[in-house]
Amino acid sequence: MSVENIVKRIIDEAQAEARSISENAEREMAKLKSNLDREERELREETKKKIAVEAEEIVKRRVSSARLEVRKRVLGQKDMIVGEVYSEAKSRILAFSDEKYLTFLKNLVVSNSIGGEEKVIFPSDDVARLKAKLPQWEKDIGKTLKEKGSKGSISISTQTRDIGAGVVLSQGRTEINLGLDVILSETKYLLEGEVTEILFGS
Repeated sequence: MSVENIVKRIIDEAQAEARSISENAEREMAKLKSNLDREERELREETKKKIAVEAEEIVKRRVSSARLEVRKRVLGQKDMIVGEVYSEAKSRILAFSDEKYLTFLKNLVVSNSIGGEEKVIFPSDDVARLKAKLPQWEKDIGKTLKEKGSKGSISISTQTRDIGAGVVLSQGRTEINLGLDVILSETKYLLEGEVTEILFGS
């Protein structure tokens, strides 16, 4: 076999091998492209699902946050309205006539007296305004307490207390604060649910 033939044969074999390699490469590229296309589709679908789930979670969080904010505002409004109710109650009591105010205080004292021997401490403004009517008021309370089985020896103290309105019952080291602000605060605490139900129905 001549050198030319040998070279030609080698070239032919090389070309055949090159074609085979090229064809294999094309098949591999096609397979790889198919796999990549599939993976891309799967990734897109997975991404869409994740985005949908995350979007749903974001919406849920925002709705929950909005509801909480609305609830806070509603509760704030309810608290404000309930506060206005008690503020109005205080204003009305302070606007009582002397006789009606003394009756109100009498009921407080009779309801909260323990042994019927306490001293009643008034705020200084009430003492000045009601001074002429207090002796009879003291007698009326004593009579009412005796009818209820108490000693009925309650007396008006010479001391005064800066409580705005209302009284303080004092016996020894024990005091019962029946100041108007304290009474209204305790009443608000005890009846808050009931008042809210009446005002708002829930």
